[in-house]
Amino acid sequence: MSEDNTTKRALIFDFDGLILDTETAEVEIWHDLYSKAGLSFDMTAYKELIGSSGHGDYDPAQALVDRQGETRTFQEVRRDFREIAYKYAEDQEPMEGVVDLIRKAKAKNYLLAVGSSASYRWVGTHLRRLGLLEEFDVIVTSDDVESAKPSPDIFLKVIEKLGISADQALVLEDSLNGVLAANHAGIRVIAVPNPITIDQDFSLATAVLPSLAMLDPDKFF
Repeated sequence: MSEDNTTKRALIFDFDGLILDTETAEVEIWHDLYSKAGLSFDMTAYKELIGSSGHGDYDPAQALVDRQGETRTFQEVRRDFREIAYKYAEDQEPMEGVVDLIRKAKAKNYLLAVGSSASYRWVGTHLRRLGLLEEFDVIVTSDDVESAKPSPDIFLKVIEKLGISADQALVLEDSLNGVLAANHAGIRVIAVPNPITIDQDFSLATAVLPSLAMLDPDKFF
């Protein structure tokens, strides 16, 4: 029997910090860069960026650019950071529960999507490397919208492309900005904090789980 639109169910995955724990690695990279420059890294300010496009009043590259004796431009510091981050991520495996959840959800005819504030180049490269790219029906990144998280634009674009309503979707997120974006889009969200986001406020999430291995999406539909 074919599945009509009213019976469709979708899981929308964030990427950084949920499929790959790139956020822990990136914090380690910034700490190392700041330490070598004799500076103290502002972890509180950085945590407010997590889950967003990172285009705000604070950028960790700026303090490095502004320090005495620095010869690199802001763009060069960001480029150097990104090159190191890519090398870190090249060897990372999916976080606990990710692959099993994808396989089980596919077997139950869930639609699967990625909604990420990162670029498609970043997300697509790693999903392809992990052999997961073809598992997703829709991928929406910051390249596809005017405003990234905590704006709802990414998630609204996902459900538009999937052809479903907000109540037919469940967002999986690791950050406050992601939870806010899902709420702004009117979509229920499960928070799965990682070591960097564990102390953020997830009171707006439908549930908070320690790992995707603990998630039974059927319970939310």
